Amino acid sequence: VMSYLLNKRCLDSEVVKEFVSHNMLYEEQRYHNAVFVGYDKDGNPKHAHMRGTYPGSTFKMTVAKSDPDYSFHWIGPSDELFVFEAPIDMLSYITLNEKNWAQDSYVAACSVSDKVLLKCLEDYPHIKMVHLCLDNDTAGKEAISRMLETLDAMGIDSDVLIPEHKDWNEDLLFLREETDE
Repeated sequence: VMSYLLNKRCLDSEVVKEFVSHNMLYEEQRYHNAVFVGYDKDGNPKHAHMRGTYPGSTFKMTVAKSDPDYSFHWIGPSDELFVFEAPIDMLSYITLNEKNWAQDSYVAACSVSDKVLLKCLEDYPHIKMVHLCLDNDTAGKEAISRMLETLDAMGIDSDVLIPEHKDWNEDLLFLREETDE
């Protein structure tokens, strides 16, 4: 998993190690999938999302009985929350913007659902600003539109951050490729 995340996905090793040290990311033993764990505010695991790590694998799966209200997330002390579709995009964005990253909050919905966003706003009232960072595709844009309406109705400040390419990992990979040339 470390090789996949650091070499194939170009994530920052210190960022990945931080999530590993909090038991939020580990390697599943049987098939060596990356497992991204989401916890409730009391520290109980409630959600797990797996991602295949073998070359060419497209395997992605949310583990049965996972509660989508608690998908993979990090809660920091600042009042800002960044919302992503996938854990790797969340970690890619953090890698691209890693200065003091742990002060902010981040969620990966593992879909285009707003369930984890709404649960974070309920459980962590210190969050006052939401940055929607979903994929630059039709599903992502439709979800952003829906979420903006919901946040506006709730009186929550929000904005939209769109990756230049399809998603934040593609932006990171493109930047690494440019840097290596």
